[in-house]
Amino acid sequence: MSAHYEIRQVVSGRLFIVFLLIVFWVEIMSPTRLRAAESESLFKDSAPMIEIPEGDFLMGSTENTGRADERPQRKISLSAFAIDVFEVTNKQYLRFVEATGHKAPSNPYGPGPLSEMQGVLKLPVVQVTWYDAFDYCHWAGKRLPTEAEWEKAARGPKGRIFPWGDALPRPKQANFGIDWQHVNTLRGGGSFPEGQSFYKVQDMAGNVREWVQDWYHPESYINAKQINPTGPSDGILKVIRGGSWHHKGRGLRAAARDKGGFALKTDGIGFRCAKTIPSVSE
Repeated sequence: MSAHYEIRQVVSGRLFIVFLLIVFWVEIMSPTRLRAAESESLFKDSAPMIEIPEGDFLMGSTENTGRADERPQRKISLSAFAIDVFEVTNKQYLRFVEATGHKAPSNPYGPGPLSEMQGVLKLPVVQVTWYDAFDYCHWAGKRLPTEAEWEKAARGPKGRIFPWGDALPRPKQANFGIDWQHVNTLRGGGSFPEGQSFYKVQDMAGNVREWVQDWYHPESYINAKQINPTGPSDGILKVIRGGSWHHKGRGLRAAARDKGGFALKTDGIGFRCAKTIPSVSE
């Protein structure tokens, strides 16, 4: 065997290895693939997530609609992010409690610990404070969505009044307008597919209201940033979004704002988590 032949064999082998490395990077480790993996969620709670693309959307309400704290309506630009498809469930939250030793939520359905209740694991967790929601999302490798992120995920880029469109809610679109019925009050994630948002996020109207990251101020929209706003720098109350099982029709509007102290916990407040998606340049 000639020396030239052996050299060609070595070079060919090295070129083949380089080729395989390039294929590996493009197919497995490319930023686009990594972003897609993040949006599908491989975090501790294994919750499915949906990527909300970067871009503009209409936030807030016009002069003829909504309440004063929802005005003025503005065009807001957000970077891409991912958000949980469903509200955090009792099963997911109890896994967090077991892993961290965090205090378990009160059982809203009857006596005894929540972990011993039958038929509630798939229901959204309630009786959680803002701090509980914050701690859970941090444990899961995520965070609470900002108020602007929550609203974009709920109403889409064109400013829908409700997640599904502009028409008042129907029973097949959301869990709303009922009295407390113990284990029959809340619904599991995805029970109302006709009520999904433009981005196919589920249950953003009714069922349970949701904690978000921002401090609440009634005039915060007036001077807020138009690019990736995060709300006031401090405050007393936190923003709550989405309406609950007890709210009437217009209380489920995607722009509607509610608020509560961060130690507040009720049978109608839960949450979902979000995650920043690094830009391709990062």
